[in-house]
Amino acid sequence: MSSTRFTVIRGGRLLDGEAADILVAGDAIKEIGLPGLAAPEGAEAIDAADMMLMPGLVNAHTHGDASLAKGLGDRLSLELLLNASPLTSERFRLEDKYLAAKLAAVEMVLSGCTACYDLFSEFPAPSPEGLAAVGQGYADVGMRAVVAPLMADRSFWQAIPGLIGSLPDALAAEVDRVTAEPAEASIAACRRALKEWSIDRDRVRLALAPTIPHHCEDSFFRACRELADEFGVGIHSHVAESKVQAVVGMRKYGKTLTAHLDDLGILAPDFTAAHAVWVDDDDIRRLADQGATVAHNPTSNLRLGVGIARVRGMIDGGGLNVGIGTDASTCSDGLNMFEAMRLANTVSRIHSPDPADWLSAEQAIEMATRGSARGLGFDGLIGALAPGFKADIVFLDLNRIQYLPLNHAVRQVVFQENGSGVKHVMIDGRLIVRNRRVLTVDYARLRDEVVCANDRLRLENEDAARLVRQLEPLVGQFCVGLAKEPYHVNRYVGA
Repeated sequence: MSSTRFTVIRGGRLLDGEAADILVAGDAIKEIGLPGLAAPEGAEAIDAADMMLMPGLVNAHTHGDASLAKGLGDRLSLELLLNASPLTSERFRLEDKYLAAKLAAVEMVLSGCTACYDLFSEFPAPSPEGLAAVGQGYADVGMRAVVAPLMADRSFWQAIPGLIGSLPDALAAEVDRVTAEPAEASIAACRRALKEWSIDRDRVRLALAPTIPHHCEDSFFRACRELADEFGVGIHSHVAESKVQAVVGMRKYGKTLTAHLDDLGILAPDFTAAHAVWVDDDDIRRLADQGATVAHNPTSNLRLGVGIARVRGMIDGGGLNVGIGTDASTCSDGLNMFEAMRLANTVSRIHSPDPADWLSAEQAIEMATRGSARGLGFDGLIGALAPGFKADIVFLDLNRIQYLPLNHAVRQVVFQENGSGVKHVMIDGRLIVRNRRVLTVDYARLRDEVVCANDRLRLENEDAARLVRQLEPLVGQFCVGLAKEPYHVNRYVGA
């Protein structure tokens, strides 16, 4: 007698407009067929009448630690956001790391996101215990995740040539004392975490995230590549996110950041370049030739004013795999993949007056599902509703105003859905969200824990907040000066 649990989803509508039933065996889709599809005796039936069924969205790039720092700032450039990093997770206790990941997961599943690549920050270095706490936060919600610790052996202020020297002596001395652990400590912690990981790797797994190329010694990046190859995990890094990064890379290496990483042997099919706004055509070719992925984050790119990535050129010109991410709660203000998907589509129209050059609604959904899934290392497992794929399914309520009338499902999901239409969410064949309520979490208790932790962290961060406020105008002025230097590509509109 089979012990496999069967679920049949009846009466739903697929994104192509067709009515269909879906048979789920255990954690995977077994069959998709016409209404009335045969199901084994005793299969649990889920009524999906008046619902549209789509693959779970996959967030190609986020930072779960920032979920407790919402509303951090208004007119912050990327460099000013990095200057404010002491206000996010540097004083986290172990329970705060678990709580932040759990909060991020709840926000994502409520808006139809079933998997994410989380570059979680622990300062001054990652720890096996902290990574396990983050992974457990996702596992307890029931969400799929790749957890990659942010790592560097230089602080933000040390990584930008001349920045500390431009500061008044007292401030320069204060920030120069803020140091990350040596690279060896981070690598050793990650090695131990990879060896001891006890969470189901089909659901939550580890990767590595050397944060930004010029924040890490070359030897550090090479050690990450060796460790990734040894354990078969991915590498994820912020590459040419802002013009400041691009200019610093050219000054430091005499070549683009992408070219430098390629020379180091870092680029590979398991590599994700986050943002990649200030890449040129040769960079796109390098990434595509190595089978890498770009995580496109249009919401935070706009919020931080870093410029507009040429995503259509990546897809068409280089055949590069592109996924969509939300980035962090501090720079996209919500972990909403529907919003990110819509913006990815609409900002593509800035580059050309020819509609043939714009992303289509179908391409946006493909990027936010299959494209992101490939970046996470789950290619062929998630990102599609098809036999053999994991049963990660979002149920959209067709009675919501955005679907009245329903003229074109894909376009209305991309252009009009904002997450309010998400009624149920299934991950691995199990309902995690039912009737817009997360079944795996006591939401009232989560809210109380978040408020309590946030009140404590605000008090503990008072000295850090003072330093950040003192540095902000000085860092801003210095970095704006760097951003005004000539560079061979332009990603600003109207410049």
